[in-house]
Amino acid sequence: MTTPRLGLTLSIGQYEPAIAYASRLARLNGCTSLWSFCMLMGISAVKLGQGDSVEIEKLSHISGTSIVDLERFSMKTVTRATRSIGGQVFPNKAIKIQTQHICPACILDQIDNREAYYGASDVFWYCDFVRTCPKHNLLLVPLCEDQTGWFPYDFAARLCQSRPDKNALLNLMVSAPTDLDQFSIASFSGVRHQSWLKDCDAYAVSRASEKLGCTMRGLRSVKGLSRAQLAYYSDLGFHALSAGPEAFAQVLNDRVKDQAGRGVGQTFGIFHIFLNSPTGRGLPQVRDVLRTTIIENFLVEPGDTVLGEICTQRRYHSLQSAADEVGLHPIKVASVLRAAGLLPSETKSKPMLIEAERCSFMLQKLSTAVFTKDAIRFLGMPWRHLVKVKDAGLISPINPACGGNYLFCQNELTRLRNEMCQNGVALSETSEDLVPIYKAANQAVCGIAEVVKLLVSSDLKNVGLINGDHGFDAIRVDPIEVFKALPSYKDVTAAMTREELLTYFGVCKTTVAFLIREGHFDEFRTRCRKSRKVRSYITNESVGRFSQKYISLRNLALHLGVNSTRLSFSLEVKELYELPVPERCRGRFFRRADVLV
Repeated sequence: MTTPRLGLTLSIGQYEPAIAYASRLARLNGCTSLWSFCMLMGISAVKLGQGDSVEIEKLSHISGTSIVDLERFSMKTVTRATRSIGGQVFPNKAIKIQTQHICPACILDQIDNREAYYGASDVFWYCDFVRTCPKHNLLLVPLCEDQTGWFPYDFAARLCQSRPDKNALLNLMVSAPTDLDQFSIASFSGVRHQSWLKDCDAYAVSRASEKLGCTMRGLRSVKGLSRAQLAYYSDLGFHALSAGPEAFAQVLNDRVKDQAGRGVGQTFGIFHIFLNSPTGRGLPQVRDVLRTTIIENFLVEPGDTVLGEICTQRRYHSLQSAADEVGLHPIKVASVLRAAGLLPSETKSKPMLIEAERCSFMLQKLSTAVFTKDAIRFLGMPWRHLVKVKDAGLISPINPACGGNYLFCQNELTRLRNEMCQNGVALSETSEDLVPIYKAANQAVCGIAEVVKLLVSSDLKNVGLINGDHGFDAIRVDPIEVFKALPSYKDVTAAMTREELLTYFGVCKTTVAFLIREGHFDEFRTRCRKSRKVRSYITNESVGRFSQKYISLRNLALHLGVNSTRLSFSLEVKELYELPVPERCRGRFFRRADVLV
């Protein structure tokens, strides 16, 4: 501290700016205004109000107060539109110098009726975004008297002119929450709040809390609100912000639920607008939480800018955006997504959001989908054959319950056509050994789908393509190869007809029919290639199992080399029990264990 040039000096207040300190010095030393005091001392009052370091040094020299104490809470001009306190920058409009604000309790504590000056004013009395006194938990209120004609920063002179009495000050006392303002004053002093907002500027946090509190109460604007209401809403928003990112995100999600079906602007209102402003950019962590909430709950198109960042991935689809992506009508897309369980069946008034990740596969298929007429043209396959191939499961429509106008995936149709022609060789003219698919199906007594299955499975090696065309009508196959490759052909070669079974056992048709009904033989039916009639076949495996346990009378006589009639009488005398058959049936069976010893 230097030796003061003034005869009367004061100690600077805890949060007092240099310009307010000079105003009190002026009153103490008998000057009616700060203007006259600065003129006598050779100090520029305007520059001192702007926090000019040269003027602060002059004030320090005449008052004996250290420069550090004078500069600590002085409002310094950064640009024509901004100022700073304690290293934090905010706009000029945040400084209310035309209307004098005071804390009634602070004035009551500092009044000395014997002196013409008053106690120190705190710097936050000049800040528009600080609305309460953290010391007394009271609302800062403006003086009611006319304050025109005075230098705006001449705090002591303006307060002396108004001369508030104790009763008036008592009537001005209004309690208000002060947590947010305590955060602001602490940040000016360099004391960081123990929360995730500790590195944020006080002005940005204060304005964000104000907008968030109003949004939480459903207010669309702060216009028309009193300072007491703003203090309440600001403290409400500050509690939501300072609780941490998880608690803040929960508040935002609750807001989304309350405003279900509304857009981002209607849901987050002035809070979203503020975070999009230059001041709101000073809260990057708050913007990140809101941005995540917007992306997770609202339709955001890739390329849209959300709070300063371009969205590169899509989280949700609307029905219209999904239809635009695949190039189909929204009604058609909705029916397909509903059939796939990706869209609720009930109709709601609010816009439907579809998870992009869940429906991406279906939309990708729809983007290359073609209708039935285009599929017929692409495969070169008639409608009746296309339906048979579809019913066989070789191709599956995207919309199976459409009533006939199917949608097929282009990739699936291409794969089917390539697999049908995988063993194909170009033919310059029609070969007599190779016929179209439908003719091969008629000659092999099978369906079109069965021939296509053989082509897809590469079981047919002798395949020709007329002029190298991959169309269905240009494919030529060998009917004999088709017949031999059919599963029914393999089953027939490992089976015998009923007539062959009669010869094998030497019994009548009635006996064979009875044994089949009793389950002694496995029978299946298939179409005969020559007569094209459905015939019955008995598997050789079931015949072998039956023959291991039973033997017919004819076969036993042949095995023993005797007459079947004499053998029958001798077996009756020995009372060997035979396999019971109806009396009208000709042919008898015995257990091998009984007759072959």
